[in-house]
Amino acid sequence: MRFTNLLALRYTFGLRKKIAVTLISRFAAFVVGVAVFAFFVVLSAFGGLREFGLQFAHAFDPDIRITSAINGQFNIEQGVFVAVQNHPEVVLTSATLSQEMVLRFEDRTAFANIIGVDSLFYDVVAGEIMVGDWVQPGAYELVLGIGVMSQLDGAAFDRPEGITLLVPNKRGAGVLNQQAFSAQSAIVRGVFQIGASIDDNTAYAPIDMVQQILRTPENQASALYIKLTDAADEIAVQQDLQKIVGSDYSIKTQTELNPAIYKMLKTERVAVIAILTLVVLIALFNVVGAIIMTLLEKKGNIKTLHQLGATAPSLRRVFFTLGLLLSGLGSVVGLLLAILVVWLQKSFAFFSIPGSGLPYPVALEWSSFWTVILVVSGLTTLVSWLASAVVKGVIEQ
Repeated sequence: MRFTNLLALRYTFGLRKKIAVTLISRFAAFVVGVAVFAFFVVLSAFGGLREFGLQFAHAFDPDIRITSAINGQFNIEQGVFVAVQNHPEVVLTSATLSQEMVLRFEDRTAFANIIGVDSLFYDVVAGEIMVGDWVQPGAYELVLGIGVMSQLDGAAFDRPEGITLLVPNKRGAGVLNQQAFSAQSAIVRGVFQIGASIDDNTAYAPIDMVQQILRTPENQASALYIKLTDAADEIAVQQDLQKIVGSDYSIKTQTELNPAIYKMLKTERVAVIAILTLVVLIALFNVVGAIIMTLLEKKGNIKTLHQLGATAPSLRRVFFTLGLLLSGLGSVVGLLLAILVVWLQKSFAFFSIPGSGLPYPVALEWSSFWTVILVVSGLTTLVSWLASAVVKGVIEQ
């Protein structure tokens, strides 16, 4: 084993009689380094874009949300919800009350899910993606999705007369009740943009305003939004809370609130890894060429060593180790440079997103590091082992 390693080191770092073979070996290591560099940088950029996008997707999502699995509303003053608020991993809780309503401004109409929020809501969610001001408790104000705003006309923003909210009366119109809808005016104080599926049908308002329109008691809510401690395990807390509230309530984590987004991101990551794996595999063909060129140059030496007692498997290990050393040298240099570049971008933001001025997001993640290590190591081992099989043919000639 020591003999094969020493010989492989000599073939890797020593000068050859034919300078072309030396250049081919150096170039092979360089190309592998470039491929590994690109692999890690692209994965880090993808991770940064994922985090950047999820900030918008989860702007108004809590760490955990509790809703009724039976009725649309529930009493938040029940003992079980007191136990929820007293859970050691729960920092804040916020009650919301939602209802589909008709919004009217001048001659324009839109339909939206109005979510009534209390004074703690903006502390429970991230929320920092809106233009304007947030709704204030006790006021008749709205924060609209940009899609809802466009349906009503942008002129509705902050107009003194506001817009009109209409909700069907519970008893409906009749002989003694000629008003089919309850109406309430509210001023648009802010606009948010998350994604078309939310922007086109969602608005936020003070919960007391929604309770007044719906004529519901103050202790009624449609959902309970929960903020956890930074070190909390969402899954473990979810299981604890499910035991507390029972099967009559549905508890979802932030990830479960947007399953389609996470599925899409997972699929995209797999596709990116597959493409980059192909790039690394193509780069490793240069290592195959370097191994074969070295075999041809050292053909006489190989036969001499075989005649002196070196077995075919031991000679094969020489060139297998040569492939590992060439690929390993390039991979280590490429990976270190990639980590340095990603760290510099994350710390000093040298590159910005064109037209926005925002720093291009990147993420230093252990998952990216180990993905690169496992993919490159596996392909290098396979390619080097296959290329070293040529030794048998050289010996038998």
